[in-house]
Amino acid sequence: MSQVFKRFIVIYLKGLAMGAADVVPGVSGGTIALITHIYERLIRAIDLISLSLVLQLFSHKRKEAWRTIDGSFLLSLMLGIFTSILLLTSGISWVLTNHPIPLWAFFFGLILGSAFLLKKNITTWNVITFLALFIGAFIAFGIGLFSPSSGSENLFYLFICGMLVVVAMILPGISGAFILILLGAYDTALKTVDQLKTFESEGFIVFLVMASGGIVGLKAFSKLLRWLFAKHKEVVLAAMTGFLFGSLFKVWPWKTVTEFYVNGHGEKVPLSTVAVLPDIFNPSANFVSAIIAFMVGILLLFLLERISKIKHV
Repeated sequence: MSQVFKRFIVIYLKGLAMGAADVVPGVSGGTIALITHIYERLIRAIDLISLSLVLQLFSHKRKEAWRTIDGSFLLSLMLGIFTSILLLTSGISWVLTNHPIPLWAFFFGLILGSAFLLKKNITTWNVITFLALFIGAFIAFGIGLFSPSSGSENLFYLFICGMLVVVAMILPGISGAFILILLGAYDTALKTVDQLKTFESEGFIVFLVMASGGIVGLKAFSKLLRWLFAKHKEVVLAAMTGFLFGSLFKVWPWKTVTEFYVNGHGEKVPLSTVAVLPDIFNPSANFVSAIIAFMVGILLLFLLERISKIKHV
């Protein structure tokens, strides 16, 4: 097996893991990129993409342009991400409907494990990094107290959602799917992927609108993010770690629904919930399966990080 093909497979597998993380409202693709040692390479590649370089890909300078934007790396990664999204959306939607408690426990384990893995990347703890940690936790906890929006299928609103969710996806600690839930667009995103699979025109329209918003948000934010990581990496990582710890409240598996709303399809959907302690003796609490799912989430993340050290590309 050639070295080029090995590198493609390793990056593709990391893309699969990022895509899986971006589908579920637990851990961000940015977190996976960070713990698998490709985050700064990804931000640099995104920042270097420009209209002139894209046009050069169709000229005699295409090889130079491809190398400049780290094209092989981005292509391998994007193929992995899109493969994962296409394969997992239907399954995640079904599990959220039929087995929500174990799934949220799995997300809880992913987030907790991610927080500890991110914390390991911070080498200097001082007043500023501790302050960043607490501010990040406070912001995430505050966001978690907001009720999710009932959302909208207005195309401009979905364009804004696309901008925000892609920015969240590349930030370590902030789940893009989590942001979609807060914006009330998570169901719409899952439905859009299903429509793409069946070649429905509505799905293509919504996808193009959200993808356009994502491209705008990505380019607008990548320069700032690259600068922050170059100048204040420890502070940024501390804030992201705090955000992860603060967001644990939002994905607590046991909740009581206090308010519903009716979506555009006439379905009754939970709008606001209150976290409660589980009744471990009540079978409906799924306590044992939740604990198992929680442990699987933590172990899966640490296993991914361990494999990444061995297969560092």
